[in-house]
Amino acid sequence: MRQTILNPFLWVAFAGLILTGAFVALTACDLGFRPLFGAASCSAPALNAALESERVKEVYLRSQIHAEEIRLALLPVCQTPLPPRARPQQVKTPDPVIIPKPPEEKTPVKAFEIPKKIEDLRGCWQSAGGDIDMTTDDAEEKQVGKARICFCFKSNGRGLVQVRYTDGDVCRADLFARISPDKVFMHHERASCRRHPYYVAADITCGVNATDQTNCEIQNLGKVGGKYTEQFIRVGEDYCGWNG
Repeated sequence: MRQTILNPFLWVAFAGLILTGAFVALTACDLGFRPLFGAASCSAPALNAALESERVKEVYLRSQIHAEEIRLALLPVCQTPLPPRARPQQVKTPDPVIIPKPPEEKTPVKAFEIPKKIEDLRGCWQSAGGDIDMTTDDAEEKQVGKARICFCFKSNGRGLVQVRYTDGDVCRADLFARISPDKVFMHHERASCRRHPYYVAADITCGVNATDQTNCEIQNLGKVGGKYTEQFIRVGEDYCGWNG
């Protein structure tokens, strides 16, 4: 009797256990209502897959790092660049000291004197008045220009009279001299020119005056035939263009 009463309860307990296990299994697999415990029992495979994916990424990154380390190790070693070479400083040369030249002493003017020997006439002589205004040999006496007249001698008392105009025209004629104890006599022929009228022949007599100066009286032998007095001074041969 007692065994008959217990059998239904056993079957009911057994069915309850079966239903409870099924409910728990369905809930754990997200197929039913979530229980108070064991709700995450089926999420383990998903967590394992994510972890495996991260591990794969880690392995890949480590392999990339290793490959970069190898590449860097194979690169050539760069030398440390040398500092730029300093440019040499230019030393400024001091300005030269200019020493003023002493004033040149002017060569004293040597006046014409009666020579003792004919060779003392060697060189060139000119009027102390410098260059002379030239005129035609006629009554009109027309101005024809300014000229430098030089009387240049060799050692033997012979030479040339040279009339050099400012425009470059040059007239020349033979010149000779003779001396006496107190006088010098000179004569030159008529000098032919290219562009200007000829320079008339002349006789020149030089002697000492009352003041002990040597005056030279010039007698022109042209048409006009004028006479005048000059004083001569010695000048350089280059000044006259003479190459005696």
